[in-house]
Amino acid sequence: MIQTIREHKLTFIYLATTLVIIALATQLGSRLDIIPIVLLGVISPMLLAVAFSGYENGWRGVKDLLGRPSGFHFSTLSFTAALLLPFSLMMIGIAIDTGKGVLPNFSIMPSKLPILLLLMTGEEFGWRRYAFARLSKSLSFMISALIVAAVWWLWHYPGYLIGMGTPEEMSFLLFGLMVLPASILMAYLYSWTKNIYLVIVAHVSSNMAFNTLPLLPEVSGNSTAFIIYTGLLWLLALPIILNKKLWS
Repeated sequence: MIQTIREHKLTFIYLATTLVIIALATQLGSRLDIIPIVLLGVISPMLLAVAFSGYENGWRGVKDLLGRPSGFHFSTLSFTAALLLPFSLMMIGIAIDTGKGVLPNFSIMPSKLPILLLLMTGEEFGWRRYAFARLSKSLSFMISALIVAAVWWLWHYPGYLIGMGTPEEMSFLLFGLMVLPASILMAYLYSWTKNIYLVIVAHVSSNMAFNTLPLLPEVSGNSTAFIIYTGLLWLLALPIILNKKLWS
C-alpha cells in the first residue's frame, strides 16, 4: 500500500511537471522566436519520464521504461488499426461533409515523417508508457485513461495560446472533445498490446492525416468534417467507455 501511494504521488508530480515545462517552453520559445525550445517542450514527457524513472529506481528504472514490458506483443490487426484507422476516419468525415472522396497528399509525407516520429515518441513514452502504465497498476483502466487524457488536453493549452500544436480557428473545448476519445483509444491499444511503438504509430498516423487531409477548419473553411471525425472517435470509444469491467 505504501509503495502504491508513493508511485501515485510521483506519477501525479510527474504529470504536474509536464504542464509546467510545456508552459515554460512555449512561452520562452515564442518570446525568443526559437522554435527548438518549443519542440524540446513537446518531447519533455519522455525526458521527464526518464528522469523520474532514474530518480525512483536508478538505471534499472530507465531500462524498464525504455525496454519491453511484460505482455508486449505485436499483431497484424493492431498494427493495421494503428496505421490506417486515423486516415480512414478522417476521410470518412470529409466524405460525409463534402459528399466527395479525398486522398491524403502523399507528396509531403516524407518531409513530415521524421519530425512527427520524434515528437510523438517524446509524447507517448511519457503519456502511455510511463503515466498510464503506472496509474493502471492499481487504478482502473478508465480512471487511469481519463486522468492522462485530461492532463494531455491541458498540456496542449500553452501551444494553443501561441498557435502551435493545436488546430487553428477552433475552440479549445472542441479540440478537447476530440482528445478525450482519442486518448482512451490509445490507452486501450497500449493496454491490449503493451506495445508503445504501436501507440506511437497511431499518434504519428493521426498527426500525419491532419497534415495531409483537408479536415481542419483552417484548411476546409469550417469545423464540420472535424466534428464528424470527433463523433466517429466517440463511437469507437463508446464500447470501451460502457465496459463496466474497465471501470473497476
